[in-house]
Amino acid sequence: MTFTQLIYAIEHRVARITLNRPEKRNALTPTLIAELREAFRDAHERADVRVVLLQAAGEAFCAGLDLGELGKLASMNTIENLADTERLAALFREIYTHKKFVISVVQGAAFAGGCGLACAADVVVADKDTATFCYSESKIGFIPAVVAVLILRKTRHAGIREMLLRANAVSADDALRLGMINYSVPTRDLHQTAQRLAEDICTHTSAHSIELTKRLLWSAESLNLEDAVNFAVSLNALSRTTDDLKRGIAAFLNKEKIAW
Repeated sequence: MTFTQLIYAIEHRVARITLNRPEKRNALTPTLIAELREAFRDAHERADVRVVLLQAAGEAFCAGLDLGELGKLASMNTIENLADTERLAALFREIYTHKKFVISVVQGAAFAGGCGLACAADVVVADKDTATFCYSESKIGFIPAVVAVLILRKTRHAGIREMLLRANAVSADDALRLGMINYSVPTRDLHQTAQRLAEDICTHTSAHSIELTKRLLWSAESLNLEDAVNFAVSLNALSRTTDDLKRGIAAFLNKEKIAW
């Protein structure tokens, strides 16, 4: 795989995907979206990857759509707009339903699609000194369509409705209060916090448990109570047939420390 707008590296069971357009505040282009999808798909299939760390080079995480691409939108027809939107939606969908544990590490601006990109992860670690989150679409006549679907699955705090409508920016501490992110930490602790989380997942959790629990979480959101419980029962039964379950129970009963 050859990437031109991101850096992809795997070390100690952690796949690091680094947005690498710092001079453009890591704004999204069709190329970057395609490369992100390729990197996430590779991490999805690799047995030697347990965690995906999504991060960015430079001062901003992602400023949303690239200005050059933004200028093209008004001249696109409906079919072209549908195809363009679906590419971004597919990326968000693949991150949200990824079978590996996904952590996003956010410094500086996470605006519009960049905010959606960050918040599609399972856990968001943000720089409390610099990170700013904003669904800015309504300020230029857009709607925060796909990003709204994802963030409303994460939190329905009243402040999220205001953000989606008013396009106001919030700090990392405010994003934490709204339930958008998981950790707001000083700049000096940003990457260390994300790394510790990644190591904890790799060392103390079962890969199959993470995969099945994630499937349960994102599937149950769209099911009624009866169907959700039935789906949970089937996944629970499936989990009992895995080698991870057998290893885990044996280690627990024998009072042994298991190495995942």
